[in-house]
Amino acid sequence: MLNDQTDRRYSATTGASVIFAGVLLAACVPTTERLYFDETGNHGSPHPHLADFGKSSPEPTEEPIRVRDAMERARMERYIAEFVNREDVVATIELSAHELIDCVAIDKQPALQRIELKGHTLHLQPPTGPEEKPQRDPGIFVGDPAEADRLRISKPEYGSDGKVCPKRTVPIRRLTIEILDNFETLEDFFRARPPHILTGPTSLHQYANSAISVDNWGAQSTLNVWSPYTERASEFSLSQIAVARGSGGNRETIEAGWQKYRNLYGDYRPRLFIYFTPDNYGSGGCYNLTCGAFVQVNNSVYIAGGFTNISTHPHPSPAWEFTVRWQRHGETGDWWLKYGGTWVGYYPSSLFDNNGLRPRGSRASFFGEIIDQQPGGRHTRTDMGSGHFPGDGFGYAAYQRRIRTITTNNVWNIRPAISENRTDANCYDIDVRNSSGSWERYFYFGGSGYNTHCR
Repeated sequence: MLNDQTDRRYSATTGASVIFAGVLLAACVPTTERLYFDETGNHGSPHPHLADFGKSSPEPTEEPIRVRDAMERARMERYIAEFVNREDVVATIELSAHELIDCVAIDKQPALQRIELKGHTLHLQPPTGPEEKPQRDPGIFVGDPAEADRLRISKPEYGSDGKVCPKRTVPIRRLTIEILDNFETLEDFFRARPPHILTGPTSLHQYANSAISVDNWGAQSTLNVWSPYTERASEFSLSQIAVARGSGGNRETIEAGWQKYRNLYGDYRPRLFIYFTPDNYGSGGCYNLTCGAFVQVNNSVYIAGGFTNISTHPHPSPAWEFTVRWQRHGETGDWWLKYGGTWVGYYPSSLFDNNGLRPRGSRASFFGEIIDQQPGGRHTRTDMGSGHFPGDGFGYAAYQRRIRTITTNNVWNIRPAISENRTDANCYDIDVRNSSGSWERYFYFGGSGYNTHCR
């Protein structure tokens, strides 16, 4: 486990042992991890309440084993033993902090052993279009984004020493009972998040959200990576995009972004994650590859891996980011994930129904989210984004940029008219903006949680 940042409200973790959700550099796989420098000076004073409530924040709280009883723990142990057949593991890679990656034969991965996918033919051809000519990514200045020349690509631990999963295998993090001990039941682990209920500042889930309700075949955004302070091991902080369709208990979503969540990953590193639900956040979905739903076809991207380079304070600071896309395949109906320039894999269309995501999405969302467990009967100190509010601007606040959707005719919808929503602006906020340059539609978001006006 990595220690949290020294100044937990302003700084991101920077240890060399942090792992990136990797792209295989030796194979020259394209990636969009970039470093920007802002040369315009201060974008405004930090939120006035950060100084009062931030720097004295305690270390994140560890929590006891939560498994309901011995019978449930035995059930969890059986699931771990059966999750991956050891005979199907071609190689094992150990990352720092004893994190184990099993390289599983592509046709033996858990998703293809799932009862619902028995007989599923592995699809290796990703969707085509919408594409465009590559362009230089700009830095951002006050007001409109402008050009910046100093760009660097993040180096992942996974693959940096030449140790990557062989071709025709996929990297899967080995499940451990130490992770499942953080949940009462196996279903809770699959669910890994309580239902979404927006009721105000005391909601368990709190958001700074932008969205557009439109029929679509996908969405894309570039996300700035931070390591926000999380006060409790059972609380998370994330930035993500989501495509959804359906209503009530039949709501279906696919989601992707970065997330910091101690109970799910065993440490406090921000990690690449995916999530899906076919039942409005019931126990039918799961994070990452843990329930055998996502079919991975690429060996160079490690889903659930930590990030090597993380945006830091003080200003002026580097802004590390990555681009993520969900796109429906026009012929198979599968929903494909693109990370940087790499098609990683897909959720098969058979996981969804005709009232949900099988034919199309109907809403695309881009947002920050946290869990508030109300420690001590007050609002959590867990940060969203960087812990700074959007008014603090580049170098301080987290952002998403180049936000797009894909029409059902498979063309880009550039600069979509996205909404602004927040659970409580005193705790976390969002500021949607438009650029005439290549930042296109973008927003700053985030906040400090507990402060004078957020209790």
